[in-house]
Formats: sequence, C-alpha cells, structure tokens
Amino acid sequence: MSHPGGPSSAHPGAAPSGLSGGRIALLAASVAYAILVLWQAFTLPETVPGHMDAAGNITRWASRTEHVLLAAGVGVLMVAVFLLPTMLTKRMPLSMVNLPHKEYWTRPENWPAAQRRLRDDLGWMGAATLAFMGFVMAQVGGAANGETQPVWVFWVVTGVFLVGVLAYSAWMSLGSRWRPPADAESRVSR
Repeated sequence: MSHPGGPSSAHPGAAPSGLSGGRIALLAASVAYAILVLWQAFTLPETVPGHMDAAGNITRWASRTEHVLLAAGVGVLMVAVFLLPTMLTKRMPLSMVNLPHKEYWTRPENWPAAQRRLRDDLGWMGAATLAFMGFVMAQVGGAANGETQPVWVFWVVTGVFLVGVLAYSAWMSLGSRWRPPADAESRVSR
C-alpha cells in the first residue's frame, strides 16, 4: 500500500495476480494459439495450403509438418517480439528508450510506471497479433479440409486488425495514454 502523495507499487490496471490486462491477454492469446497449432498437428491432412493469393486461390502446397513447424516457430517469434523489449528496458540505458514525453517517464520516480505501461501496451499488441495469426492459421486449416470462406472475410479481418493496431498506436503516441498527469510538474517539485 502506498502513502498519500507517494508512488504506488500497484498498477491501477493490474489484475490481482500482478499481471496487467495486456499481459493476461498475451498469455491467453499465446495459449489459444498453441492449442490451435497443436490441434492442427493432429487433425490436418498430410498436405495443406502453403500459400494463398489475394483472391484466396491456393498457389503452393506444403506438408502438414512444414505448416505446423512454421506456425509454431512464428508463434514463438511473435511472443518473443512482444516480451523481449520489456525485459531489455530493465537493463538498457534510458538514453536508448523512445517514449512519448520521455523526460517525464524516464525520471526515476516514474520509470517503474512507464515499464508497466510498456508491458501492458506490448501485451495488447501481441495478443492482437497472435489472434490475427490464429485466424490465418484457421483459414489455412479450413482450406486444407475443403472448407473455404469467402475471400472478403479474410480482407475484413485483416482490415479490422490493421485499423485496430493503428488506432491503438495513435492513442499511445498521440493520445492520452502516455501523457503525463496535469499536475506532474507540481508533484515533482515538492
């Protein structure tokens, strides 16, 4: 518990376990993606689409093993991409950190809160990316089993994913997400 006016060790958006919503979402998306890949390893036919063009036509075939190994490798890589930066910020010089309002967030009293926000933001971005990748893997699995979706479904989901990522990025960089509190200067000067 913190004293009035002092820094709090608990993140206001943290779950009782100490994990932020973004970290919980990334964990859930990672587990769901792993289950999908594992399920596909045992249920897909021996030959699956290796590539589909923009119109949804299969242009290359691959083995189920190749598909599963590629999906697993890309999944692990994506989780690493969204976890590694938050681990590195604990060890790298603050001069290498690029955040909106850097002068505020890299102050010693604000740096722990900045790290929590960064973990949360990357968690949400990672969860969205894994969910999109899971959708793509499910589309490949459906095509392998002869269950084709209208091509517009892929493009709508892709558009929603891209607009969502861009909107979240804009909120982080231009919006209120990383804006220092209005009374930040008065609290620092006390």
